[in-house]
Amino acid sequence: MLEQGKIEGRQAIALMLSLILPTAILVVPAVVVSGARQDAWLSLLTATLLGLAIAWLVVSLSQRFPGKTLCEYAEDVLGKVLGKIVCLSYIWLFFLYAGSGAVREFSYFLVSVLMPETPMVVFSISVVTVAAYAVRNGLEVLCRFNWLFIPVTGLLVIVFMLSTLDMQPANLLPVFDAGFLLPVLKSSVAPSMWLGEIVLLAMLIPYLNKPQGARRVAMLSVLLSGVLLTVSVLEAILIFGPNYTSNWMFPIYNVIRIISIANFLERLESVVVVFWVLGGIVKIGVFYYAAVLGSAQCLGLRDYRPLVLPVGVLLVTFAKFLHGQNITDMLYYIVHVQVPFMLLVFEVGLPLLLLSVALVRGKGRRYKANKNNA
Repeated sequence: MLEQGKIEGRQAIALMLSLILPTAILVVPAVVVSGARQDAWLSLLTATLLGLAIAWLVVSLSQRFPGKTLCEYAEDVLGKVLGKIVCLSYIWLFFLYAGSGAVREFSYFLVSVLMPETPMVVFSISVVTVAAYAVRNGLEVLCRFNWLFIPVTGLLVIVFMLSTLDMQPANLLPVFDAGFLLPVLKSSVAPSMWLGEIVLLAMLIPYLNKPQGARRVAMLSVLLSGVLLTVSVLEAILIFGPNYTSNWMFPIYNVIRIISIANFLERLESVVVVFWVLGGIVKIGVFYYAAVLGSAQCLGLRDYRPLVLPVGVLLVTFAKFLHGQNITDMLYYIVHVQVPFMLLVFEVGLPLLLLSVALVRGKGRRYKANKNNA
């Protein structure tokens, strides 16, 4: 194996939470509420169900090929040529593309809320440099760094609880005001894409110390992420209502800004910034790691570390030219182009194709049977 480290199930769950939540919790509320209005929480529940289905699909596929990542068993299922095409597609159009998009979103947020005069490339280079250090030192180091993100997530939940005094339950009524099921289903597509990023677990399952627990890891990761996203949407709607929520770029940031208890406990938006910085580094790091590991496996290299620097340069370069010239262009592009493309092709389409072909051709079954007999 190119990666010699092993991680525990709880570390994998924490890593998947960091992969999904940082960008989703800031962007999803405005996107979902703009379509489903006060029924946006129903869209999140629907998206969570789809995310669980994707998690089941990915784990079912990986467990047919123990010890192999997505980029390795694609060749077993489809043959060498088609398998490498699928592998390269994931590397360039999913890992690198989504990773550079995360770099761009990370930089946009910090420029928008903290340092509007700072060039975005400064933040892009900084976050990729930190992620590169973790990636070069292996999966275990990336997971250890990720533990910094977990206490901040707990602190964010506490901050959410402090905002309950400003909530107005009437903002959730009437139910299905925007229409019956169609607006709810259409608005569930965007959060489904973020939850569908659980597909990256297919690159990590061989490095779990207990790979047989991968299904539990995947399901809990999606379920916890779905719950936290649902809570964030409910927070925004209950406090601001659907009109204000849908018109703001980062509703959760504004939710936390208004918290003021006894004129003493206030200005807590720094929690969101820390959450975004730490979580953004880890999210970028996971895509970064998948890109270098998959590239090394596709090229037949014995070590992925020589690829860390060139892939990092690609991430910064792609991030500079993605998503237009401003944050409005970025959100429009993500919702109308990136979301359907990523969801239909890389999170549902190709895994479903690989599993279907593996079942039809009986790939992976013989190895599994021999293992059971042993």
